[in-house]
Amino acid sequence: MKRKFLFGFLILSWIGLQSYAQSPQTEVHVISTIHAAHKTNKNYTYEDLFVFIDKLNPDVVGVEIRPEDKDSSSNFLKNMYPYEMYESLVRYKHKKTYGIDWLGADVAGKQFTREYWENVSPIRKLQVKLGADSLMRQKLAVLKIVGDAKVKIALNADVYTLNDGTYDMLNEIYYAQMRESYKGEDYEQLAKFYLNRDQEIAKNIIKVIEANTGKKIVFLVGADHRSFTLNAIQNKFGNSILMNPKLDK
Repeated sequence: MKRKFLFGFLILSWIGLQSYAQSPQTEVHVISTIHAAHKTNKNYTYEDLFVFIDKLNPDVVGVEIRPEDKDSSSNFLKNMYPYEMYESLVRYKHKKTYGIDWLGADVAGKQFTREYWENVSPIRKLQVKLGADSLMRQKLAVLKIVGDAKVKIALNADVYTLNDGTYDMLNEIYYAQMRESYKGEDYEQLAKFYLNRDQEIAKNIIKVIEANTGKKIVFLVGADHRSFTLNAIQNKFGNSILMNPKLDK
């Protein structure tokens, strides 16, 4: 009896291992987009992006739209979000789609208007104030050099070179320098907001990955969010998922 039990246990264990080994590994692609600059960058147009996504043929698509806004009217989405984000919801409606963005605790769970963002939001007011602060801009001369290098890449790269890690490296330097430069200034809240947004986007992405084990998942994020997102995913999942596997052109 003991031998029969042991034999049965070994058989069940072997079947379990075989089943585990045959389970597909979760495959995650985080793709940088450049929002309105897709209109002017001839190497990376909107259609280039969609052709790339089609080539990947994902099961799941996550876009830089807040979860609470994802099912809003097309007019609202067109007015509030970049074209490639709301267009992806239309093009890939036959797949599972998720919103992954976050735009502040003050509007979390609420729908808000472009007028609020442009005229009421304290973050937007700080951005406008910074744009008019010539003394602060002089302090940020080094930051501008890195920022200009990022812009040059974004305006000339294709989908492959924008996602090869070069922009991500510059982006990490840029935001680290920004946080240091803004310390003790009125604009420190800006740096905190940008960091909080990256953190919340990463949390939403991790939830999507956990809910779609074994699937091929594509996330579209503005280029400035990709480096933080990649690090967060790597820290959470390590080698248990297939992350941004290299693709041939």
